[in-house]
Amino acid sequence: MEFVDQSESPDNAAGRTLLRERIVRAVRELPGHLREVIVLRELQQLSYEEISVITDSPIGTVMSRLSRARSRLAESLSDLVDAGEIS
Repeated sequence: MEFVDQSESPDNAAGRTLLRERIVRAVRELPGHLREVIVLRELQQLSYEEISVITDSPIGTVMSRLSRARSRLAESLSDLVDAGEIS
């Protein structure tokens, strides 16, 4: 009987760690008002309405901030997107 190692290769694990670090750094570099809404939406998975209440901002402002935050992240991480490392 032969056992197959199903664990991730060290190279893949290291690459994933570096990718995660780049994303975290890009989020940290966002202005506070953009960082706040992107974290609440994408990490905490809150609705626009919930974010609106938390930030005391109209829903339209929340949507606008999310759009700007996503655009800045896409720009900051464009080399990774172009290389196919993230989608």
